This record gives sequence, C-alpha cells and structure tokens, in this order.
Amino acid sequence: MRLASLILPVAGLLGLAASSASAFQPLPSATFPARSQPPADIARLREMLLDRGQPRLQNQAALALVQIDSAEAEALIRQGLEQAEDQEMFLALSSAIRFHRDIRFADELLRALASSKVAIRQGASQALSVLSEPRIIDKLAGILGDPANDSAVAQMAAYTLGASGRKLAVAPLLKALTSDSDRTRQSANEALSDLTGQRLGPDADRWTAWWQTCKDLDNERWLEMRLAFQLARRARVENELEAARGQVVRLQQQLYARLGTAERLQYLPGLGEQEDAALRLLAVTWSQEALAGADPSAQKVLAGILLRLSADPALEVQRAATVALGRVADSAALERLLVLTRSNRATVRAASGRALSQQATLDRPEIRQRQPEVLASLQRLLEDPVLEVVVEAAEDLGALGAPESGPVLTALLRHPSESVRKAAAASLERVALPSSLDAILKGLDDTSGTVRFSLVGALALLAGRAESAMKPLNETDRLRLMARLEIVLLKDMDPNVRARAAGALGECAPPGMLGVLWQSSQATEDVRVQEKAWLALIDVLARAQQSSLVQEWDRKLAMAKQPARRLQLLTEVMSRWTRKPDPKLNITPVQDLVVQVALEQNKWALALPLIREQLARPQRTEAEAQSCLRHLLQAGEQALADGNAIEAARIAAEGRTAVDKASPLAPVFDALALRSKTK
Repeated sequence: MRLASLILPVAGLLGLAASSASAFQPLPSATFPARSQPPADIARLREMLLDRGQPRLQNQAALALVQIDSAEAEALIRQGLEQAEDQEMFLALSSAIRFHRDIRFADELLRALASSKVAIRQGASQALSVLSEPRIIDKLAGILGDPANDSAVAQMAAYTLGASGRKLAVAPLLKALTSDSDRTRQSANEALSDLTGQRLGPDADRWTAWWQTCKDLDNERWLEMRLAFQLARRARVENELEAARGQVVRLQQQLYARLGTAERLQYLPGLGEQEDAALRLLAVTWSQEALAGADPSAQKVLAGILLRLSADPALEVQRAATVALGRVADSAALERLLVLTRSNRATVRAASGRALSQQATLDRPEIRQRQPEVLASLQRLLEDPVLEVVVEAAEDLGALGAPESGPVLTALLRHPSESVRKAAAASLERVALPSSLDAILKGLDDTSGTVRFSLVGALALLAGRAESAMKPLNETDRLRLMARLEIVLLKDMDPNVRARAAGALGECAPPGMLGVLWQSSQATEDVRVQEKAWLALIDVLARAQQSSLVQEWDRKLAMAKQPARRLQLLTEVMSRWTRKPDPKLNITPVQDLVVQVALEQNKWALALPLIREQLARPQRTEAEAQSCLRHLLQAGEQALADGNAIEAARIAAEGRTAVDKASPLAPVFDALALRSKTK
C-alpha cells in the first residue's frame, strides 16, 4: 500500500508531462549536455588482478576486464594468460573467459594446454570446452594427433574434446584410439565415454561400429541424446551423493552418542561449521537438547552456536536455529530474534515469532522488561504480507497470553484468509477481554466451523471472568453472551460447535438454561451434542447448590424413564458437593435420593456406604431410622441375590445390632443372616 501511494502520484505527474509536451519547444541539446560513462580504470583493475592475497577481488577484476571492450584490457588479459608462473591470475582469467564464452583468447588457452602446471592445463581445458567452435576443435584434434606432443598435453586435449559435447569431437577421438601411445588411447577412450555416455572400452572397432549408427544424426538430435544422457547421469550422481550424505549423518549420530557431556560440548562448534547443511542441522538439534541441563558456561557456548547458525544460508538450518533461540535465556538471543522478525525469509520471520513467544515466558528480569518490545514485534508480524507469518504471529500472541493483544486479534477476525481467522480465534480463547465481546459475537457468523468453535471458547472465557481477578462482564453483556450461546447450541450447523456451546453453558449458565440443555441432550440431537449438553446440565445443577432443584430434575428424569442418567446426575452432584462442603448446603436429601435410586436399580454396592453413613448420623428421627434400616435390609437382600453371601451376612449383623428386638425388622434380619450361612 505504501508503494502504491508513492507510485500513483508519480504516474500522474508523468502523464501530465506527456500530455503537455507538445505545448513546449525542446531546449537545445547544448543546454543539457549528455552524460558520458567514465572510462574504465584499467590501472586499478590490473592491480586487483595482481593481488594474490585477495582471491575474490582478483576474480572480480578478471570478470570486469573481460567485459571491457578496449585494446588495453585485451592486451592485459593476453599478458596475464601468457604468464604461466602466476597460476592464480591465470585461473581467474580463464574462469572469466569461460563464464563469458569469449572466443578472442582461444589461442592463448590452447598454448596453455602445454603448461608444466597441472592447474593451468586444467583451467585452460575447462575454458576451451565451452568455446568448442569448429576451429578450436580442429586445433585440439591437431594437438591430440601430433605424436611430437607430450602425452600429458594429448591427454588434456582429449579431455577437452570429451567435455565439449560436440559431435565434431567424435572423429578425432576415434582416430586417437589407434595411436601408438597407450596413454593417448586410454585418454581417447575416457573422453569418448564422457562425450557419448557409452562404455565400449578401448576397442577401436566397437567404437567405429557404434559411430556408423550415429554419424548421420543432425546436431539437434545429437544434442538431445547428450542432454538425456547428462540428465540421467546427474540424477544418478545426486542419488549417490544423497546416500553418502545420509551415511555421514548416521556416522555422526553414532559418534555423538558415544561422547561424554564435556566431549560433546567441544564437538558441537566444529559440527556447526561443516559444509553439509544436514550436519549443521544436527548441531542445532543437539545444541538445543543440551541447553536444558547445561551449566551457565556451557549454555554460553551453546547459545553462541545457535546465534551463529541463525544466520545460516541454508533455510532449514536458519529456521531451526531461530526456533531454538527461544529457549536461550540470554539478552543476546532476544536481540537476535527481534532482528530476525525483519528477515527477508518468511519462514524465518514466522520462526522468530514463535521463538519470541517462548522467550517472553522465561523467568528472566531483562526479558520481562523488554516484553512490550516483544509484543510490538509480534503485532508487526500480524501485518506481514505472507499468511504463514500472520498465522504464526496470531498463535504466538495467544500463547503469550498478553491481554494487550486482544484488540489486534479481534481485528484479524475480519481477515479474508480462513487460516488467519482460525489462528486469531484460537488465540482469543486465552486473551479475550470484555471489550472484544462485540467482535466475537459478530465473528460467530463466520463460515468456518473451526473459527466459530474457538470463538465459543472465547465466550466461555469471558463468562468465567466473574470468578477471576480480571474485570468481569457487566450484567447486560452477560445476558447477551448467554443468549448467543443458546442460539449457537440450538441452531449452529456444525455439531462440534453446538457441543462446544453446550460445554460453555455448563461452565457459566444459570439454572434458567437447564431446559435448553435438556432439550439438546435428547435423542434427536447429534450424539456429541447430547453428551456435552447432558454433562453441562449436571455442571449447572452442581454449581447452583440447590437440593430442591436436584430433586425436581430427579423427578423429571424418573418421568422420562431415564434411570441411568438419573443415577449419574445424583451421584455426580453428591460427589461434587462432598468435595467442596458448604455449611449452608444440606446434602442429606441428595444422599437419600442416591440410596433410593441405587437400590431401585439393584446397585446395592453404591448405596451401602451411604446407608451406613445414615445409620451413624446422630439426631435421627424414628422414621428416618426405620427408613435407613429398611434400605439396609434391601441392600442385604440384593447382595445375597447377587451371590455375595459374606456381605449379606455382614449387613444382617449390622442390622441385628441396630434394630430393637421388639421391632418387626428383627426377625427379618435374623432370617437374612440364616440364609447367608446356608448359601
């Protein structure tokens, strides 16, 4: 947008100038003299070319000289090629000639093939192989076929012909197969194999027979064959190289596993400087693993390795090192991560955001002081043009849990990318503020079920603020929130979202929402929603802490003929009230209901502990005591019917102890004890 705001005014000015050009007469050319290019500084380039201590500058000077179209530059190049004693200069010039395919210096390169220095012969050969015009091939053929030439020179000529890729190079190489020199014949055979991809050996007849089938091919077809061969060879070499790299990595892993802690610390810096990126990646992984239990001095060494590799040219290594810096409790690591948020690599910017969120959670005073700077960097990443970075920054802000990021995240709920909206909604589950309510309610109209799912969680967070130290919703907003959750529960098209809404209502809904939850727990609803709505109904009843309300819903469940849910409701409510006892809460009616319902369903083992607790309770009325004894007798009968005679006998003994001899229940307990013995 900034670039567009600059381009549009400039374009308008250019259009205005073009439209009004005819209204003005051009000024004489003498008024504005043409700017001429400054002449090339040949003297400076010559000094750079002669500077052996600066190979990079030497190569740059050679490239610049080859590009200059002047007699002085050409003479300087020829002079450098003739000075065989200066090997570095010759190699720089030959590389520049090869790069530009400059045919002017072919004669000097041909003469260099006879140099006594192997490096110069190789440099000249490599340059000539790309300058393979018919004239040069003829001269190379002459060198190869001249018996007066040294075998090393003939060998280099054969190598150059083989590397040229030209069809014209086949004939002189075939002729060299009949040479009297064994070395020449061997060189010709190797060059032919390199040129054609064939492996026919030193037999000249076999090569001649093959050539008879190919010599009539046109140049285009010949080059197609050679290209196919080179591609196949390249694929093979790459596979072999990859296998070799894998073997090196495995060997490094075996070696590292055998090293002690101190030896590993000495080993890792060297591993981080290896040429293979896979090995440097190992250095990152192992440095990160070693950080956890390292002492301060070792952590400093490991942090230095990660800081250096966070600038690695290999993207995967740099990304891994950037992520690892998130665990380095050091101000230098934090500073480096802040810099990496402006990297020209999107993957690295995303990794730096993740690492910054990890850094901000470290318990270090200097890091806590710079948390506003971290937040600013993460918020800047939300404006990144690459979606991957925006998504990562949104997730990191949520993981950081900073309330200041709430407004920025709610703004992202209007982002055109679904992945960004998903990340923002997921983060709002942790940092939503009451001021974000309107945006969250509007976001529930999103077409993505995942976004709506997370926003329901954000509403649950807002509704639960009443029990936290943070600012809660006012009553009006709370009513709006409950109403919207009810709508989502009843009407959202995604059952996962409806189930999440039921769970949210279980966390914050008042008893007035029990009817809605009961409706959603019926068999007409999706199974996931049924289960969540039923559990939410139990949560609301338990949180309300009203025995009368529990009794009312027990009657409703009895009328609906749902014995399993009835018992589940009573036992869960009783369990929660027991774990958090309230002196004002009378739990006895619920316990009595649990005993009654459990015995109705032949769950005597569940009812028996409660019956015994009731029998031990002081200040019981006579009616309550008789009711407890009848329940005890019923539990004993059910235990005996289930084949548990030992428990039935124990129950009979407890009943005979608790009942008066004059009570009509006394003979019944005696009979239970007698039957328990005979079973």
